[in-house]
Amino acid sequence: MIYTDGTHLATDGDLQDLHDFAASINLKRHYYHGKMKGHPHYDLTNRDFLLRAIAKGAIYVTSKELVRKCYHDGKNRGNEAEIPET
Repeated sequence: MIYTDGTHLATDGDLQDLHDFAASINLKRHYYHGKMKGHPHYDLTNRDFLLRAIAKGAIYVTSKELVRKCYHDGKNRGNEAEIPET
């Protein structure tokens, strides 16, 4: 699933799904903060991106819920290689 807290876009699943979703709402790759930062996510830089994300099916949650759902038990964390820029 793809989740948003209104500021960030994250997933509890495969990171490629997050990248594909971000591309579908026209988020630029430079809005992505990867695993090297500890919590891979995209920044939603304005309300328009938030509205697009929700319209495409992102689930709106609190910031605490986003962390629990997407990063609990080491999910989507670690030092795996980043997905290359496309």
